[in-house]
Amino acid sequence: MATIKLNDRFALDTDVQLAPFSALLKYAQSLPSLIVEKADLSRIGGLTLSDPAVTSLTAGLSFNQPVNLGKGAPQLTIQAAVQGSFTVISRSPGNETLFGSDPFGENIQIPEGTCFVATALKASAAASLGGSVDALQFGIETGANITIANYGNFDAGAGSPTLLEALRQSIAGFVIPADAADLAAIPERGLVSITGQWNLKFSGTVNLLAAANPLATLALPAGLPAIAVKAGESVQVGASYQVSGEYQLRVQKVGSSQVRLGWYRNRSTEIKVTASASAGLAAGIGDTDLFSAILKAISSDAHADRDELKRAGLSDTQTAGIQSAVQAAVQRKLELALSFEIGALKSDQAAFLYEVNTAALGDDGRQALPRALAGDLSALTLDGALPAGIRMVRSIFSNMKQRNNTLKINLLGIYNAISISKLALSGSTLFEPATGALVITDKATADRIRASEVNFGADTRKLRHVLAESFLITAMYRGSRLAVTAPALKSSHTFFEIHAATDGNQMRDNVQVGTALGLLAGASALLPDGVDDFGRTTIYAETQYDDALTTTLFLTADGKPRPVEYYDRAGRNAIKLLVREDGDDAFRRRPAIDDNLWRQMRTSGQPQFALMFPAEQVGAITADYSVIVWWAGAMRSAAERLAEMRAFFNTNPQPSPDDRPFQQLRDKLAEELARVAANTKEDFGRPWGLLAMDLASGRQADAVVIITGPRLALSTQRAKGVAAG
Repeated sequence: MATIKLNDRFALDTDVQLAPFSALLKYAQSLPSLIVEKADLSRIGGLTLSDPAVTSLTAGLSFNQPVNLGKGAPQLTIQAAVQGSFTVISRSPGNETLFGSDPFGENIQIPEGTCFVATALKASAAASLGGSVDALQFGIETGANITIANYGNFDAGAGSPTLLEALRQSIAGFVIPADAADLAAIPERGLVSITGQWNLKFSGTVNLLAAANPLATLALPAGLPAIAVKAGESVQVGASYQVSGEYQLRVQKVGSSQVRLGWYRNRSTEIKVTASASAGLAAGIGDTDLFSAILKAISSDAHADRDELKRAGLSDTQTAGIQSAVQAAVQRKLELALSFEIGALKSDQAAFLYEVNTAALGDDGRQALPRALAGDLSALTLDGALPAGIRMVRSIFSNMKQRNNTLKINLLGIYNAISISKLALSGSTLFEPATGALVITDKATADRIRASEVNFGADTRKLRHVLAESFLITAMYRGSRLAVTAPALKSSHTFFEIHAATDGNQMRDNVQVGTALGLLAGASALLPDGVDDFGRTTIYAETQYDDALTTTLFLTADGKPRPVEYYDRAGRNAIKLLVREDGDDAFRRRPAIDDNLWRQMRTSGQPQFALMFPAEQVGAITADYSVIVWWAGAMRSAAERLAEMRAFFNTNPQPSPDDRPFQQLRDKLAEELARVAANTKEDFGRPWGLLAMDLASGRQADAVVIITGPRLALSTQRAKGVAAG
C-alpha cells in the first residue's frame, strides 16, 4: 500500500499508509513528505483528543516539494510551504458549533462527547483544460487559491484516539470530492469544505411576464385610435447563468450513503451575476427569436405586426439592433431576478442544496455529479426530473422560476403609431441597463433618452424623467376619452435607480419608498443591525392605472375638476411620508405637516422664505414648494380641460374630426400637454411624483416595490382596490 512520510521537525519521523480511496493516492502525481509545523508530536502525539492540552490545538502542514493534483495534466497545485493546517475543534460551553462565527451560512453542531479534527490544504487552480468537467477546479478561476478542508468527527470521551492517530487517519483518508466515489468515501458525520472564488454555472428556462406599458408622447393623434396592444402574456426564455463570488461548497455525510451538497456564499462579499439568453440574434424577424416572442405576448395582432416588419425589409443592421436591445433587456432582467434570489437568502441558507444517495445513483447521476462538483450545475437545474439518487432541497434558480418575474416594455408614442411594428419601424428599440426594461419609442423620444456609452441602451436618468413626463401626459390623454383602450390595459408610473455603493442611510431611504406606499414596514424592522454597506443595489417602484382610475386623478365622482387644494394636500403628504423623521433633512416635514405654515407660504410666496426658515433649510424647502405648486397647478389645469372634453363627449359620443368645437377642445388639450412637457420637474420622476399621484388616486393603484442587493432583497405589492394604510 502507498505511504506518505510524516515528520514534525523534532523527533517524529513515520509513515502514514494511505486509504484506498485517499485523494492523495487518487489525484496526487507525487507524494513528498508532509511536515507538521510548530508542534512537537513526538512529545504530545500520545495525548488523547480529550486531553485539555490538545482540545484546541492548531498546527501548520507543509509538503517539502510542490504537489500537483489531477488525472493527467495538473489541475491543482499545492506549493512547498505552509499551505495547510491541522486543528482540533472541541465542544465547550459557548462553543458548540463547528464553524464558530461563520460568514458562509448554516452551522453544524458538535455532538456531545465528540470533537472534530480539521485537516486543510490550500491549492491554486491551474489553467483550464478546455472546459473539462472532471477537473479538480470546482469552478475556481485559473490562478486563484482554493482551500480544501476535511472535518472528521472523533470520540472525545474516555475511548478517544491519540492526537497522532487522529492525524494519521485524517491524512490517510483525506478526500477531495470530485465524483460519486469520493462522496461515498467521506466518513459518517464527516464534512469536506471547498472555499474560494467560485464561478458557478447553470442553465434552464424561466417564464417572464411581458407587460406592456402604453405611454403617449406630446403630439395628439389625428383620430380616436384603438391601439393594437394587450396587457401581456408569459414568454419562456432559456438562458445560461454564471454567479461569481466567494463561495464555500460543503459536502456533509449525514448517513451511511446520504450526502448533502450545499453551496454557501460569503455574505460579507460582493457577487456578480451574468445571464446569456439562448435565443436572440437572428437573421430576420421570424417565429423563434426573442422579439417575435415578445410581440406575440403584448400585441393584440401579433401576426399583422410580424408581417409588417417582414414587409418593411429591415436591413441586417436594423434587425441586429432590435434583437440586441431585446436580448440585452431580457438578460439584464434575468440577472436582476437571480440577484434578488441571492439577496433574499437567509443568513444560514445555501444558494443550492442537494441530497445525494450514493447507493441509489444511476449512470446519469454519476455523470451529473462531477459536473456539479466542478461548478456546472446545469444537469441539476434544467427542466425535468433530477437523476435518480439526487434530491433538491433548495435552489435559488428554482425560487426564481416560481416567482412572477416581469419584463416591462415601455411603448413611448404608441397612441400615434397604433401598432408596435409601426412604432419600432419609425423609432428605436432600446433597453434600460438599471432595470432591464425594454423601450420601444418614437424617434424624437429616442434622441432624448439614448445613452452615448451603451449600444442600444437608454440613459437611466433621462429615461426616468421622460417616463414620468409621458405618464402624466398619458393620464391626461386617457382621462380625456380621446384614447380607446382595452379595459385591462394599464399605464405605469415608475421610479428606478441603481446605486453602485449603498450605505445604511441610502438603504433606509430605499425602504422608505415602500413604507410611504404602505407596502413595507420601516427600516428599523427590516434592515439588519450593524450593517452599513449593502453593496450594489437597485430599487424599482411602480403604480398602475387603468382608464377608470386615471379619471379619479383629475375628476370627482360627479365629473368636477379637483381643486388645487386637493393636490396641495397630496403633494405635501408625499413629502411627509418620504422624508424620514430621523433623516438629516427632517426639517422638510414641517411645511408638509403645518397647515398654517403652508397657507403662509402660499400667500407670501418664495421671496419671503428666507425670513421664514434658517438659511441652510431654504433651498430644500423651496424645491419642495416649487414642485408641489407646479404639480398642483398642472393637475388642476388638466382637470379643467378633461372636464370640458368629457362633457363634450357626453353630448357628442362620436364627433366628426372636422367638428369645430371638437377641434377647439383638442387644441386646448394639446396646449396643456405642451405646457406639461415643457415644465415637468425632475422630482416628478423620483419617488415624490409616484407617491403624489398615488395619493391623488386615493391609493387605489396596483403598486409594487422591489429592492435588490447582495445583502438585502425585498419585494412586495398592493392589489388595486386595497388602499394602503
